[in-house]
Amino acid sequence: MSTETPEPYVSKIDRRTALAWVGVVGAAIAGGAGVVVYGPKMGGEVVTRGYGTDPKLTKPEKAPWSRIMTPDQLTTAAILADYILPASGPASSASSLGVPDFINEWVSAPYPDQVKDRPVVMNGLNALSAKVLRAGASERAAALAALPKATDQATKAFWKKFRGLTIGAYYTTEAGFKDIGYIGNVPRTSDPGPSAEVKAALENAFKKLGL
Repeated sequence: MSTETPEPYVSKIDRRTALAWVGVVGAAIAGGAGVVVYGPKMGGEVVTRGYGTDPKLTKPEKAPWSRIMTPDQLTTAAILADYILPASGPASSASSLGVPDFINEWVSAPYPDQVKDRPVVMNGLNALSAKVLRAGASERAAALAALPKATDQATKAFWKKFRGLTIGAYYTTEAGFKDIGYIGNVPRTSDPGPSAEVKAALENAFKKLGL
């Protein structure tokens, strides 16, 4: 079997952006992370304190925790993120927007939701790394395609969590907004109302309902 080593992932965003991104997605998913985890160890890992409910993002180099993903894990995260959301036409790929950096910040943070997600994501990336980093293109594609069909609970949990984080992160970016046609926060002098396509779809739905 001939192997094709993927290009190592190179960080796309600075830490301040990554930290803010975690805050936005965390708020969208679970109403925000307000409680800080304290304690010397959790699951054998040293747990550092978090920012609390009022993070100071002007000095991200002072973040009280370190990012924990290895280069292999980041590269694997980039491959999987792009499998979920590849570049398509004008839409950017997930990795080009820095989604692996977001994932790294997410699993490194010491808040309850992130601590709970950490082993799910990290163990899943470790298992996937062995299948995609030193595999041929066809073997890599097969390993990725097998994830949504997995039957074991660990892989299913990893796929669900990683996919949710990837999609959640992507669609909080400007590129993600453009991809779904979101035009919020844009001032308009008039409201043209629903498009002809939307009106036709509504009429069709009303007819099916007998309205």
